[in-house]
Amino acid sequence: MTKKTTSFRYRLLLSILLFVSVELFAFPTVLTKDWKLSVGKNVSLFEDDPSWKKIDSLPISKELLRSFSFPEDSPHTVTLLKKIEISKSEIEELNADGLSVHFPLFTNVYEVFFNGHKVGEGGLVSGGRILKNGFRRHIIISIPEDKVRIGKNEIRAVLSADPGEELDAYASFDSTPPLLDLQSRNASILSERSTLMLLFLYLFVGFYHSLFYFKRPQEKYNLFFGLFSILLSAYIYLRSNSVYELNLDPFLQMKIEYMVVFNIPTFFLLFLDTFFESKISSISRFYQFFAVALASLIPFSSRIICTTLLQIWQFSIFVFVLYSLFIMFRALIRRNQDSVRLFAGFIILIASAVADLIGSMQLFPWFENYGLLKYGFFTFELGIVFILANRFLRVHNEVEELNLDLDQKVKERTGQLQDTLSQIQELKIQQDGDYFLTSLLLDPLIRHHLQNDFITLEGFSRQKKHFEFKQWKKEIGGDIIIADELTLKNRRYLVFVNGDAMGKSIQGAGGALVLGVVFRSFLSRTKTVSSYKSKPPEVWLKDCFSELQNIFESFDGSMLISVVLGLVDLESGILYFLNAEHPWTVLYRDGVASFIEDKLELRKIGITGLESKMKVKTFFLEKGDSIFIGSDGRDDLLLGIDSDGIRLINEDESQFLKRIEESRGDLGLVVQSLRNFGELTDDLSIVKLSYLKEPVRFHPFEKLNSETFPDTSYLKYLESENWEGAASYLEDLQIKNKNVLIPAAFKKELARVYYKIEKYEEALSIFEKLISDFPEDVENMFIASLIYKKFNRYRQAVELGERVMLREPEFLNNVAHLAESYLFIHKRETTIQLLEKVDQLDPTNSHAKRIRIRLNQPVPDHRNG
Repeated sequence: MTKKTTSFRYRLLLSILLFVSVELFAFPTVLTKDWKLSVGKNVSLFEDDPSWKKIDSLPISKELLRSFSFPEDSPHTVTLLKKIEISKSEIEELNADGLSVHFPLFTNVYEVFFNGHKVGEGGLVSGGRILKNGFRRHIIISIPEDKVRIGKNEIRAVLSADPGEELDAYASFDSTPPLLDLQSRNASILSERSTLMLLFLYLFVGFYHSLFYFKRPQEKYNLFFGLFSILLSAYIYLRSNSVYELNLDPFLQMKIEYMVVFNIPTFFLLFLDTFFESKISSISRFYQFFAVALASLIPFSSRIICTTLLQIWQFSIFVFVLYSLFIMFRALIRRNQDSVRLFAGFIILIASAVADLIGSMQLFPWFENYGLLKYGFFTFELGIVFILANRFLRVHNEVEELNLDLDQKVKERTGQLQDTLSQIQELKIQQDGDYFLTSLLLDPLIRHHLQNDFITLEGFSRQKKHFEFKQWKKEIGGDIIIADELTLKNRRYLVFVNGDAMGKSIQGAGGALVLGVVFRSFLSRTKTVSSYKSKPPEVWLKDCFSELQNIFESFDGSMLISVVLGLVDLESGILYFLNAEHPWTVLYRDGVASFIEDKLELRKIGITGLESKMKVKTFFLEKGDSIFIGSDGRDDLLLGIDSDGIRLINEDESQFLKRIEESRGDLGLVVQSLRNFGELTDDLSIVKLSYLKEPVRFHPFEKLNSETFPDTSYLKYLESENWEGAASYLEDLQIKNKNVLIPAAFKKELARVYYKIEKYEEALSIFEKLISDFPEDVENMFIASLIYKKFNRYRQAVELGERVMLREPEFLNNVAHLAESYLFIHKRETTIQLLEKVDQLDPTNSHAKRIRIRLNQPVPDHRNG
């Protein structure tokens, strides 16, 4: 229902009220007449107070306001009062619907009271200043049913405005007066179905003509008409009630509206000039600079100045209208066919614009701004559509004439192409056979899905190259996903790899095939050979990566592959992984996606010198976490083509995070969201790991039998470094709580104290158990490795030291300790390499100097230790 229809309905309803009894149609009650006004905020001032001045009808007359004295440096405030009689039958009518009051427009800040209770407000006055503007169109305020009483009721409206600004309550807007009516009927005033339909139509037309310009830049009139239509739709939106959903400050909204409307006539003039004259006249350029100058002043102006600028622009519109008519009539005199087709719509457009302008300037009290421009532009748009259709038909006829002579040439050329196509088809069948064989070799290596009680793995793979061979439809490319379960040191792990081989189709598939065969071979050996099963996860990852690296290095750089290779400890939820130039790994937790990496650690497999830079990364999964790993196809999305024909490829890697969040971590929806965002240009593979259980973790702060540990007594031992006393205290506490479960944090503290007092066997026994149960604690591994070295058990010391170094390569003390341990098992080259790393971290390290001295001395044979 349009605003004009709504206004007509209310006028008709008011007429019927004169002839139908009040009992049948109690509402609406028109509130235009019989108001009282007083200066200041007078919510409790009695009605018979002499300070009230009678107003026969809204709006408030300027003469009446000038008769009052207002402060010069603070907002002017007045209070409006109106009494309303409501009968018992009217009260009963409210049982089926609520009561509300409609005011066409308040300027500026307002508060509305019904029977002394505040029922609505807009804007804010504080400290003698208006901090927030409140003026808006069609204010509809609901009145609580319990505040309505039979007989006399009272409405008070408190209005405030800065000095010099308009201070008023409008009597009508869009032909709709102030009303006390049922909630549902007042709400229908806001219905803007036809307005919004026209808005979207004009917005579409604007983009449509803008697209024409980008395809044919020489036709500049399409650009100007498109911008004119887009700005007009923006103006219609700013004048609609829908704009209030943005919750903009009313003053800011007014500034935006003025800046938009100032430039609308400019683009219309530019359109007329370029459409009929194929050039822009000096008058149009002057008007353009004039409109831009006015618009540029708006952001820095007060409301009074903005109103003044609007009035200046309104008077300039009459000049704009005269010059537009001049351009149109000159085109008619020149017998321009397009001007004939546009003339009727043009006259309607200009007339509706002038009518709206006269209404907004309030040149005649009885003439309002009915918003006719949005309807007048529709008729003008019909003329544009007719012109475009006529041009299309003319071009189509020309093409048909040209095609008559091309039939014979097309037949000759078709015969030549058919012969060439037959040859190409034979070659393609041979090529597809090769593709098919390679895909058959890859299929048994790939595993996309795996699930157990602890974790779920899902995978998606879509290769860029699709082909058909006989009755089979297949795809081939360089992306590969492999997942499996294995046991290392009696702990269960999920192992996975996501790889992206260099090259397209058959070349990439060759790299993926090599990766799959080598990785599957390493998995098979792990499951069958005890020496592989006894490897800790960090060492297993290192050895697996090294084997892949050795194979791909043999191709001399002609075959490279990026991978994420990982293990997940199912009980502790620790993710161990290596990333060799693959896109960063993503964590999805509590609805937020984020990267768990921030820098490149390894280059692609196949590039020499990788092992010296190896670092096993770790991440601790929580229940409900999801890990997303994907190839670079997730980022290399085609967003479109620019005006020069250059393809626009997405370069923002964070877009993948947004796709995960908007898909709420659902893998299928993530893939669909990527396709909606852009076109896939590369092979795409994505792995999603979802951790399902509460992980078993080491907690450093726990209670021992409901007692806080460590307590103040134990802390005193630590402060004085009384390790013997600390050990005795802990042993007594352990005996005291022998019947309860001893927390892991307490055990670790006891082991550390044992290490301090050189009870190495007792300390090592505890550390070995803690390392087995809580592999995330690197400190336990380091201290246990030191103890192994003291017991001449260098193999165990090296293994734990390697695990620590793979996770913390910059841990100086561990690197020096590991160098010394390798020396004792007669691996001098490894010792020298580690000492070089110590020099990089700390050139003055004394431990390293002592090891170098031992390098030149005989070392006892402890290789079997």
